[in-house]
Amino acid sequence: MTNPDMHSQASANLEGYDHGNLLTPTELTSLQDLVLTKVDDNYPKLQLYVSAVIFSAIAIGISLLITLVSPLELFSKMLALSIIIALVIGLSRLTYLKALTVCYGVFKDEFIMRQGLFWISTTALPYTRLQHVNLSQGPLERKYQLITLKCFSAGSGEAEINLPGYLLI
Repeated sequence: MTNPDMHSQASANLEGYDHGNLLTPTELTSLQDLVLTKVDDNYPKLQLYVSAVIFSAIAIGISLLITLVSPLELFSKMLALSIIIALVIGLSRLTYLKALTVCYGVFKDEFIMRQGLFWISTTALPYTRLQHVNLSQGPLERKYQLITLKCFSAGSGEAEINLPGYLLI
């Protein structure tokens, strides 16, 4: 419930500024109803490749340590290696699935980004708060014609929106 006195006081504080009419909560678009665009299809693939290489390198190091140094029996070593392989596959798959969730929307008054597999985060950056934009591209992103779009807001030293996997046109 909104207090009518607070509404008129807020309107009085905005004298001299023409921001349009104040919206009521029923006029706002629900976060679940937003139509967002997924990032380029190459981004999840790139994340899968990178995570698989990194996790495999770590797994190889641990596997070598287990097989060469460990005084375990052969069965125990094989079981440990099987668990490590399953972890590499599982973690790589989770990284891929998380990359599939990254989406964004460019609207009349704001830029919105949503991501997350288990904990879903939606960030809305009104254009009135947008300070500057930074585009970056690493060597692997360059191969797939992707960029990372970083949007900085006024009053913050860090990027408010860090959108990876944006297709370079």
